[in-house]
Amino acid sequence: MTTVIDAVRSTPLPTLREFPPLFALVGAHGGSGATTLAAMWAPAADSERQWPASPASTQHVIVVAREHMAGIRAAAQMLRDAEAGRIPAGIEIHGLLTVAAKPGKGSRPVLRYARTIAELAPNHWRIGWVEELLDLLPDELPVWFPGDPVRVGRRTADGTMATVPSAIAEIGFEISTYFAGIRPAIHR
Repeated sequence: MTTVIDAVRSTPLPTLREFPPLFALVGAHGGSGATTLAAMWAPAADSERQWPASPASTQHVIVVAREHMAGIRAAAQMLRDAEAGRIPAGIEIHGLLTVAAKPGKGSRPVLRYARTIAELAPNHWRIGWVEELLDLLPDELPVWFPGDPVRVGRRTADGTMATVPSAIAEIGFEISTYFAGIRPAIHR
């Protein structure tokens, strides 16, 4: 069986903020949401659908998939590839992050499949549909930093989103808390 992502990034992930990224988001497929989430979470980097193989930056990965059957199947293959040792040495997958594909409840078969394949990852996080993101361009996205409060998304007087929507900030907080808790283990 072929791997979903064959591309390997041998150069370090870029440091776009004050500190280098703590973890990389690897989209299982185009449109997964990895790029948007990495732009909104200060401790994250988008690996641009490549395995982050450079030991000069983080190799701690969260696989991101949109909640449709093709997206979950792509994530399943990535997680199986990792389990079988078919990903570059040094990369450690810390979880699966699924992102709603539509407003409301997701498709039962898709959600059931997502829960099943999530068992292949140490953690599973889910972000529901966030309508507010549809109207924003990438350079208009607000950024959440660890230590920022998680609050209802607010807008400025001109309509610009002033805070990261709470659904996204909450998961950013959970992921950052997870990494803070395992920090001694990842720095051995």
